[in-house]
Amino acid sequence: MSTQTGSIWKGSPRLERVVEQFGPQWFGSTMGTGALGVALSMVAAATGVGAVQVVARAFVVLTALLTVAFTIPWLVRTVTHPEQVRADLAHPIRSQFFPTMPITLIVLGLGIARTMGGVLSQAILRPALTLLFVLGSAGIVAFGFLLVVLLFTNDDIAIDHGVFAWYIPPVSHLVIPLLGFWLVEQYYAGTATGALFFAVSTMAIGVGTFMFLFVGSIVFHRYAYGSLPPEKLAPTFVIGLAPTAILVVAIGRLIGALEAGVGLSIAVEPLVPFLKLLALGLWGFTAWWFVLTLSLVAHYVARRDHPFFFTWWAYTFPTAAVAIASGVMAHLFGTVVFEAALIAITTLLTAVWIVTATLTGRMILRGQAFRPED
Repeated sequence: MSTQTGSIWKGSPRLERVVEQFGPQWFGSTMGTGALGVALSMVAAATGVGAVQVVARAFVVLTALLTVAFTIPWLVRTVTHPEQVRADLAHPIRSQFFPTMPITLIVLGLGIARTMGGVLSQAILRPALTLLFVLGSAGIVAFGFLLVVLLFTNDDIAIDHGVFAWYIPPVSHLVIPLLGFWLVEQYYAGTATGALFFAVSTMAIGVGTFMFLFVGSIVFHRYAYGSLPPEKLAPTFVIGLAPTAILVVAIGRLIGALEAGVGLSIAVEPLVPFLKLLALGLWGFTAWWFVLTLSLVAHYVARRDHPFFFTWWAYTFPTAAVAIASGVMAHLFGTVVFEAALIAITTLLTAVWIVTATLTGRMILRGQAFRPED
C-alpha cells in the first residue's frame, strides 16, 4: 500500500516536492480562516446585516475545502516522507504546529455550527459536529502528549527556542471545550454522552490552563533575558493573545452548558456571577496583550524588518480569538463597548486575512511556498 501511494505522488516531481515540504504549519491558515468565519457570523448577529452572514458562511466553506485539500498531502507525507515528518517533530519550533490540524477540525465545527444551521438539516449537523469534536479532541490530546514527551527528551532544545509558538499545544486543549460545551448545550444536555463531553471539555480546560502557565514562564524567561526572535518568528508573539481570549469564550460556552443541564448535580446560579467576573479579568489581560502586540509589531517594522513569511498566518487565529471573546463579553454583559470591539477587531482581522492570503497566493505562484525550512 505504501509503495503504491508513494509511486503515485512521486510520478510528478512537482507534487512530490509539495508533499515533501508540506509541513504542519499550513493548518495555521485554516485555523485563521475558520475563526474569521465565526467572528464575522457574530458581527452579523450583532448588526443584523445579512450580507455579513453570507460572507461568514463563505469563509466556513472555504475552511472546509482547504482542510480537505491540506489533509491529503499532510497524511500522504507520513507515508512517503516519514523522515521529513520525524525531522519536523524533532524541531523545537516546527513541531509545535502539529496540533493546528486537529484544532482546525474543532474550529471548522464551530464555524459550521454558527453558519450552517439554516442550510444543513439537524440529521446532518449533529453527527458531523460530533465527529469533528471526537476527531479533533483525540488529535489534540495525542499531539499534546507526544510534544511534551519530545520536549522533555530532546537534548538539543535551547532557551532561544522558546517562542510563543510553544503556546499552540496548550491553546489546542483550550479549544476543545468551545465545541464540546456547545454540543452539550444544543444536543446532549442531560444524557450520558453530554456528561462525558462536559467532563472531557472541563478536563481539557485544566490541562490547557496549567500548560499555558508552565510554558508561559519559559517563554517569558526567554524574551526577558534573550534577544527578540528573528523577523520570521515575530508574528508568533500574537499567539500570546490566544489562551486568555479562548478561556473567555470557553467560559461563555460553559455557562450555556451548565444552564442546559449536564447531569452532574452542579448548581448553576452560584457559579454564573463568578464566571462572569473571571471572564472580565481574562478579557482585560487579553486587551492589554493586544496593545502590547501592536507595540512589538511596530518595533519590528520601525527598527528591524518585517518581510512576509508564511508565519504571518499567526496573526489571524489569535486576533479572531480576541474578536470572538469580545462578542462573548457583549453577550454576557450586554455592553455596547464589547460589541464595538468585536466589530473593530473583526474588521482589522479581515484586512489582515486579505493581505496574508494575497501574499501567500503570490508565494505559491512564484514557487516559493514549498521549499526546505530553516
